[in-house]
Amino acid sequence: MNRRTFVTGLGALLAVPAAVGAQTGRRYRVAYVNETVETEEHKPQREAFRASMSNLGYVEGRNLIVDWRYTANNPERLRALVDEAVGSRPDVLLAFEVVAQLMRAKTVSIPIVLTGAFEPIGAGLAQSLAHPGLNVTGSTLLSDQLIAKHIEMLRQILPRLSRVGQLVDTGAPGCRLIENYASESARQLGVRFTPYPVANRGEVERAFLQMEKERPDAILPCPSNMLFSLREVLAANAIRLRLPYTSYVPTNLRLGVLFSYGPPIEEGFRRAAIYVDKILKGAKPGDLPIEQPTNIKLVINLKTAKALGLTIPPSLLLRADQVIE
Repeated sequence: MNRRTFVTGLGALLAVPAAVGAQTGRRYRVAYVNETVETEEHKPQREAFRASMSNLGYVEGRNLIVDWRYTANNPERLRALVDEAVGSRPDVLLAFEVVAQLMRAKTVSIPIVLTGAFEPIGAGLAQSLAHPGLNVTGSTLLSDQLIAKHIEMLRQILPRLSRVGQLVDTGAPGCRLIENYASESARQLGVRFTPYPVANRGEVERAFLQMEKERPDAILPCPSNMLFSLREVLAANAIRLRLPYTSYVPTNLRLGVLFSYGPPIEEGFRRAAIYVDKILKGAKPGDLPIEQPTNIKLVINLKTAKALGLTIPPSLLLRADQVIE
C-alpha cells in the first residue's frame, strides 16, 4: 500500500550524521513537561526519544538524565511543573507547543525543543520556520493542512457530504486554531461547518444531544487534552448516533474512529532527539529550522465502516498505510 508523504525540504538539514557520539565525561539533563495524564499511550513516545538518543550515543543513567513530568490534566499543576523543570536548569527543555509557550515565558536562555506544534510562529516561539531566531526549535504537525484532507476523504466516502461538525475545546488554543482552518477548508469545499464549543464532559454530552437534532454527516477531529481524555465518551455517543468521525492519531481507532490521518506522534519525539543532540554539541536552537513532518499515515477502520454501512472507495484503500478489518 502507498504511503502518503509530505516533503518539505527542511528535514534534509537535520539528517542524522553517519557516525555520531555523545561527548564523554558529562551527564546531560533533559526536562520534559506534558499537560496530560501519563498513560500507556505515552510509552511509545518516550521509547522513541530514548531509542533515538541511544543511537546518538546517549545512555540514560550514564551520560543522560531525562525528567518526565505529567500534570494529570491539572491546569494549576502545569505552571508549577514548568517552574520546576526550568528551575532544575536542564541542558534542554522538551515540550509540545502549549507547554513550550509557558517555558519560553520563563526562560530565553535554556534551549527548548518542540515535540510537536500547531503554529510556532503565531505562538510566539519562532520568527520563521526556516530561521526560528529564538531559543526554540523542533517539529510541527501540519494540522492546519491535514484538516482539509480529512474533509476531502470524508467526501470520497460520503459523496453527498454537506455538513460536518467539530467539538471545539474552548480552553485549548490548538483546538481553536484548527477550528478556523476547518471552517475555511469546509467553505472552500462547499461543505457547511458547525462548531460545537465545549469546556467539560457535561458540555460534550449536551453537544451530542444538539448533534442528534442537527444531524451533521460527520465529525472532524480537534486536538485537545480534554477531548482526548473523554475519547470513550465521544466514541459512545458517535456510535449511538451512527455518526462517522475521524482522528489525527490511530490510538482512537479501537474506539470506532472511521479513519485517522496524521503524522505519528512518536516521530516528533524521535526527531526531537536529533535536535537535542545538535544543541548539546553546540548548535543554537534559533539556527535550526523547525521541521514539518515528512511521513503522514492513513489508517482506515473497515470494521467501523461496515458497522456504519459505509463503503470505502478502492482508491482510498490503496492510499492507506494500514487497514483494520
